[in-house]
Amino acid sequence: MPRLLLLLALLGALPTLRAQPEIVPAEHPVYAWLHAQRVAGRLSEYPHEALPLGRAQVQRLLDSLDARHDRLDAVGRYWLGEFRRELFEPPGSVESVLGGGGVRLPRGRDTEKFLYHRQGSEWRVALSAIGRVQARYADLDSTSYHGVALVPEGVLQGNYRRLVGFYSGTFDGQQFGGDTRVLQSDPELAPLYYIGRQEVPPGSFDRSTASLRVAGRAFSAEISHARLRYGASFDQPLVMGTGADYFSFLRLGLDTRVVQYHFVHGALGDRSFNPLDSGFVLVGPERYLALHRIAVNASRRITLAFSEWVVYGLRGPELAYLNPLNPFKTAEHALWDRDNALFALEAVVRPLDGVEAYGTFLADDLNFSELGRDTYGNKWAAQAGLGTSLERLIPGALGFVEYTRINPFVYTHRFFLEGSFYNSYQHNGFGLGHPLGPNADQVAGGLSVWLPGRVRARAVGRYVRRGESFVDENGQLVNVGGDIRDGRQPPFEEQTNVFLRGERFEGPGITLEVTWEPFRGAALRLYGDYQDWDHAPSALFLRSEVVIAL
Repeated sequence: MPRLLLLLALLGALPTLRAQPEIVPAEHPVYAWLHAQRVAGRLSEYPHEALPLGRAQVQRLLDSLDARHDRLDAVGRYWLGEFRRELFEPPGSVESVLGGGGVRLPRGRDTEKFLYHRQGSEWRVALSAIGRVQARYADLDSTSYHGVALVPEGVLQGNYRRLVGFYSGTFDGQQFGGDTRVLQSDPELAPLYYIGRQEVPPGSFDRSTASLRVAGRAFSAEISHARLRYGASFDQPLVMGTGADYFSFLRLGLDTRVVQYHFVHGALGDRSFNPLDSGFVLVGPERYLALHRIAVNASRRITLAFSEWVVYGLRGPELAYLNPLNPFKTAEHALWDRDNALFALEAVVRPLDGVEAYGTFLADDLNFSELGRDTYGNKWAAQAGLGTSLERLIPGALGFVEYTRINPFVYTHRFFLEGSFYNSYQHNGFGLGHPLGPNADQVAGGLSVWLPGRVRARAVGRYVRRGESFVDENGQLVNVGGDIRDGRQPPFEEQTNVFLRGERFEGPGITLEVTWEPFRGAALRLYGDYQDWDHAPSALFLRSEVVIAL
């Protein structure tokens, strides 16, 4: 492994690359816009199914669109210019508070704002100070919570000799007034330790992103604590979604126009326990994630991908899983079948410009002798969707429909220790795959719109069905495979995974997001989510925030 990292670093040192290797975080809106351009038929080489990317990769994609400038409409040309100005700071587009002439507040309407920014022939460094004022409201079955929070954030990024890139961002929020339980309804904050682990959170919350990355034209190596997103979807993918907190990982990448290969090895968290009768020693099961993913652009209209990953614990990093070329399933069998291996097959097809279809099949366990039967040994999930560019009707618009089905016990694992099913596909109690979870399905449809004046909006409607555990006539809780944190096997005579078995809940829901940036570095963001259930309390969550960046 060290030799491989050294080889990648040496390859990255080749003087062919003159771009920025630091990452663009997976949450950045440029990715959704690039995806819309791919659907429209202008950017077939964009790998939306593996995020985040380095700034050099994003720059090449924007340059590619710039070369096809005549194929963009007025809205497309507007956003291309906005992202090029934001991410690559051409001369004259940057204002720094701490400049060579002392302290000066920026005044330009369209300039990029930094607390400090310097760029030389061999290095770049940029320091940003971001302040957010957030208001939240949640209503759970006529019980409402609200609160206002102040969230300062600092971001440091840059590179040296366009070979080594770094990115570090940390926010530390504090709610003032109201009821801090409103934070638990926020999907961005619920996975955080202080929010999700206490009945009434203290009101403080923090999260960091950190990445050190060495990159060449095709090869890259990085150590990060950040968001990873893998899989085909316009909303949430099956392979790795955005419902869990960030985790730390090593990632190696080979990215060419035809083949993309990623190797990831990460450290996961889990519930801690006290092994002593007294004292304050907390111990969490040592657990890791390893992932291989290869994608092939069979043509400009077809991309095929294979992903395999394994969750394992109660020992240090396993050499068999540190090998980027060793298939995980055979390695897991050779290690006494004690870990949780999964794989997924994906296809993305663009039959004509303006239309993109995709499908994913995920297998947690497959018993070929029992295929077609509802047995515990067959745990699988599937997702299919269709997206289309609506630019002829609404400039900058994209629509999609998607169906997701996740069978019982998918992502779970049966091995148990001190209150933890430590090999389940989760991080600190939140699933790393699709947030829908097992024993559920969902039909979703959405519309996103990119407008001039730095306005973007997105709406997603859905209808969800879930099967939850229930208490039988003997007073015993029956696990039907609907909780990723509960991998208990049914009794041998009842080892079935009947889809939507158990106490059933269903209902419609909707998510709305709007962002308006009237002045570069100043933005207003609105987020709302509502879910109605037929046999459970409905849930409403609203968040508004004002953002000022320097």
